[in-house]
Amino acid sequence: MRRRGWAVATGLVATAVAAALMPHALVGVFYDDGIYTALARSLAEGHGYRLLYLPGTPAAVHYPPLYPAFLAVLWRLWPSFPDNVVLFRAANALLLGAFAGGFTAYLARRRALPAPAAAILVLVGATAVPLLSVVTVLFAEPLFLVIALGAWWLAEGAVQATGRRALALAAGAGAVAGLAGLTRSIGVAIAGGVFLSLLLARRRREALSAAGAALLFLVPWQVWTAVHRAEVPAVLAANYGTYGDLLRQAGWRWIGPDILRDVLRPLGYLAFAAVRPAWHPWFGVPALAVLVVGAVTLTRRAPALGWSLVLYVAVVLLWPYAPDRFLWALMPVLVVALAMGGVAVWRAGGARTDAWRWGLRALAVAGIVPVLVGFGRYQVTGFRGHWPTAAQRGISETFETILPWVQRTTPTTAVLAGEDEALLWLYSGRRAVPTYLWRLEGRRDVGFGPDSLRAFLDRSAVDYVIVTGPRSDAAPVVEALRQLVPGYLTPLMMWPGPMAAFEVDHHPPPPPAPPPSR
Repeated sequence: MRRRGWAVATGLVATAVAAALMPHALVGVFYDDGIYTALARSLAEGHGYRLLYLPGTPAAVHYPPLYPAFLAVLWRLWPSFPDNVVLFRAANALLLGAFAGGFTAYLARRRALPAPAAAILVLVGATAVPLLSVVTVLFAEPLFLVIALGAWWLAEGAVQATGRRALALAAGAGAVAGLAGLTRSIGVAIAGGVFLSLLLARRRREALSAAGAALLFLVPWQVWTAVHRAEVPAVLAANYGTYGDLLRQAGWRWIGPDILRDVLRPLGYLAFAAVRPAWHPWFGVPALAVLVVGAVTLTRRAPALGWSLVLYVAVVLLWPYAPDRFLWALMPVLVVALAMGGVAVWRAGGARTDAWRWGLRALAVAGIVPVLVGFGRYQVTGFRGHWPTAAQRGISETFETILPWVQRTTPTTAVLAGEDEALLWLYSGRRAVPTYLWRLEGRRDVGFGPDSLRAFLDRSAVDYVIVTGPRSDAAPVVEALRQLVPGYLTPLMMWPGPMAAFEVDHHPPPPPAPPPSR
């Protein structure tokens, strides 16, 4: 089978696997997917880039606009919600397949790997359970991966070309990298990787051309968010503010020795699922060494990809958010890098005749074999347990219990407070705000207290509060508010779980006066 055949086959298989797993689940169960969809609806219906479900309809300064704009185009083609969710999910499956096929061809063209090996490794990464759990939700990762691949391909072409063609390809690579930054904020790493690959190849004009083209896309978005950031209430900055707001909240305490551990922990659970977590560091050291060697090898053979990977990981290390979702998008690249590192270390051992020969080959085996066993076990267990979609289906069942009551009992003008507020708006038409208010302190999420929640509910003119269970983040603070201000939240409905709905009385009667003293 020729190179193109391997690429096509990889793309078709990845698309088929993702499509087969697409769940019958509500949109918004993972929070960001509901917001992307709500923004797509706002754009498609001509309301601009605004959060229509929040009182005051503030601008959406937290979420880059390209993926919602992509969904908005599909929404215009099929404007019947929620029926059109099938189209949105199919698009994500096709995008994953496009990336898998294109990435296979890219690796073979760059001679990073033979086409058959590239196809197998890319397919393993593209069908990893964590990545599929992201792709089967309406998240931006599939579109981001396709755009990033386009930037890498154009950047490599610019290095090989000369004259005006090289400048044009470099500008194209920078523009596409800028689009990656408008798909996911971490896409700035792609723009940086393209720029560095050209600069280190001593193509300074091309590097400047790429940087200028990227900035043409990235700077207007940053200016727009700076102009509109004040529309988001300060208490919602962690959910809906700019990333600058988040970093100001977190302070410098978010940088510390826990950074590396936080990033490696989810990879350890994935790679060493066959052993106890206490043993993960012992297996992780050789695997990490092999992975670093593979990243270096990949950077030499495909510089735009390699430097993008380096900068991407650097951003993840420095970001105060949980790193899991950022890492799952990299699964195909990480699988390829690990395999290339294992081969490179093994070959380096074969070139030696002293004790280093056996030491390097032992490192290659220690870095690869435990991952093969652990990751294989994780995949088998995950597919048997339907892990890619289990959480979506479980959360959907919760809201499918609540939504009929909302639609039947509450007026269409009501304002709700609950978890997954975008979901509540999409499926009920009622405006909604979050019940859990939080901020960053270092790398920790810290919730606001009941006084802050009450003030926010009053300002937002909330009519009903919905709590989806005792384990929800909002449950303790809602219960504390009930104890603090008796009569403020009146129970209206209880479901198994237990889940509850409360009516808000913004002017509760004062507490009874204490009995007179004798």
